[in-house]
Order: sequence, then C-alpha cells, then structure tokens
Amino acid sequence: MIVRKAVINNFNDVLKLVKNTRCSPAVYESLANKGMLELIVIERIDNRVANILKQEAISVGADVALNENISRFKQGFSDIVLLVTLSQLGKLIPKLSLQPFGLKQIGSCLERIIIKRKIFRYRNKSLDLSKPVAMGIVNLDPNSFSGDGLTDPDKALDKAIEFERFGAGIIDIGAESSRPGVKLIDSKTEIRRLLPALKRIKKHVKIPVSIDTYKYETAKIALAEGADIINDIFSLRKGKDKLAKLIGDYKAGLILMHMKGTPKNMQVKPEYKNCTSEVYEFLCKRKFYAMRFGIKEDYIAVDPGPGFGKTIKHNMELIKNMSVFSSLGAVLGAVSRKRFVRVLAGEDKASFIVANFLSAFCGADIVRVHDVKETVNVFKMIEIFREL
Repeated sequence: MIVRKAVINNFNDVLKLVKNTRCSPAVYESLANKGMLELIVIERIDNRVANILKQEAISVGADVALNENISRFKQGFSDIVLLVTLSQLGKLIPKLSLQPFGLKQIGSCLERIIIKRKIFRYRNKSLDLSKPVAMGIVNLDPNSFSGDGLTDPDKALDKAIEFERFGAGIIDIGAESSRPGVKLIDSKTEIRRLLPALKRIKKHVKIPVSIDTYKYETAKIALAEGADIINDIFSLRKGKDKLAKLIGDYKAGLILMHMKGTPKNMQVKPEYKNCTSEVYEFLCKRKFYAMRFGIKEDYIAVDPGPGFGKTIKHNMELIKNMSVFSSLGAVLGAVSRKRFVRVLAGEDKASFIVANFLSAFCGADIVRVHDVKETVNVFKMIEIFREL
C-alpha cells in the first residue's frame, strides 16, 4: 500500500486523478468539482452583507475567513476570503441570486470567475486561446526602449513575415515609444511612421494585426486600412467615447492596459496599497466602460501593465497573479525586454525568454514578445506540461 500527496494545479489534474480510480464515468465531473478548491477575495464588503454571505457559504459546506468586526456585528466594510470548491460554488451562486443587498451581484461575479474564457474575438473572427499565443512586436519608433525600432517599412514587413513563420498568433505594430520618461508624439507623426508598414503587412500577413495606439486619429486610419485590434496603453482614457465608439463600430478587438500616471512620470515612486487588487479594479472599470459602446466581452483583453508605473516587486506580483485577471477576459502579458527583467536577470536573451515563459505559465493567454521563435518553442513545453 502507498499513501502519497497528489499535486493539483488545475481542474484537469483533479479530473485525471478521479478517472485513474476507474470509478463510474457518470461521477467523473461531479467528483472533480468537489476536489478543486477556489480561494476568492471579496474586498470592501459591507459587514452586514458579509454575515449573510457567511451563512449561505456555510450552508453549502464552504468556509469564509472573516474580519473580527464582522463576527461582532460591527458596522463598516471589510475584506473576506471565500474558501470554496467548484461543487460548492455551483450550489452557492443560485442561493445568492435570491438574496438582496448586492449578494445577487456577488453571485454574478463568482460565476464570471469560474468561467474560464479561452477565446478572443476581432472583426467577427476569433483567436483560439486554449494554448498561449505569442504576439510579435514590430516597432516603428526609432526611440524604442528595446532598441529594435525600424524606420524602413520593407524591413518591418520582413520582420512580420518572419514572426508569422515562427508561429506568432498576432502582430503588434507600434509607432510611438512608451518607455519611462518619454515625451509623447502627435498623431500625424505616428500615422506617418505607421501607415506604410501597416499597408504592406496587411497585404502579406494572414494573422491578425494589432495597433499599439491610444489616439483616435491613428486608430481611425489603422482600422480603415484593415487593422484588427487596438492595443491601448491608456485604456480609452485619452480617446474616450470617440475612440470606444470607433472600435465598437469596426467590431475590432481591444486590449486595455493598466498604467499609473503617464509614460513621462509613471516610474516616479509608484505606490499601491494592494497592487493586484488596484490593477484589477481599474481594468474592471475600463472594461465595463468599453462595453457601453457596443464592444462585446469576448472582444476585450486586459493587460495588467508590468513596467508601467510599478516597482520590481509590483511587476513580479502581477506576473505571479496573471490568472487573477482571467475573469475579465483574455489576459495579455507584456514583459518582453522590460527594464525590471534586465535589472533582475541581466541582458541575456535567456532572461527575456524566461520572463515570457513565466507570464504564460502564470496565466497570460497572449504574451507580447520580441523574441518570437524562442518564445513559441518554450510555449510548446507549457502545452505538453499542461496535458500531462
């Protein structure tokens, strides 16, 4: 007889363990749901509402970590942690839907958390995210922080074709540097750099093309030329309603990124009380803002924005918690060649590949990279590892 611990990383790990016992196939999924524990953080909940939630959670066999003020029926707001299996969640969510005081809304949030989206749409097409996708970066700004800015549109085309051949799933074209301290350029300069390369790339490359811009004027020209996705570092805070409506009208994909401040000042002593929580809240608000203009959920991806107004510790925290953002849609991890990687691990290409790997392994569906060939090969290892 052997008694040993089982290592569980996801639902499929539990399901395989259950199947290995050769029990009845009829109970495979129900037993696996009982074996998958979820820890769900609910912040700033009214203490009175938390007491009701606690009772409902206990009634289905779940547990709740509570602030002492809640147990003592003191007024105010607190943070709680719900410790619940997928099976228990399936029973808890319908119960919450019958409750007042915002508990129905909490139930809806819980439902979004357990539903893992594995698709990202653009222009009525879709990108399969069942395995990590590499987004190849084509920089058209000579001041790019990574030192790979191209001014020749034919060379930009060559790079895009090469990226597609290496296995990239998206090409991301940027004509304006967003490195710390940089002065932003006007839309005319951006369009002048972007347009010749975009026209060539759309003509010769089959995979979707994303445009790294926050400007309405640039997005309008790019979408008219066939761009599929807008990758906005300001999360529609610059282009606002006008840009959101444009993206919705074109049914383009949208990537919303978190940034504290602007590229000019974002790295001046950035501070957070809880980095992951604050970034999540920001992206959640920006997502629902975008949806007001007809941009559907499956057309929205989120980027926690490592390197944009964060310390090294903040960046590593966000990488570790990439999967936290999956309830908001497809998750983009963009760590390639960023300064914090260089500080932590040096200038060697292997350091950048490891950073890309960690982003994907920790939950990023799309990883924005300079080194496409090497990163795609590493992603194959992740795919095999997850299938074991």
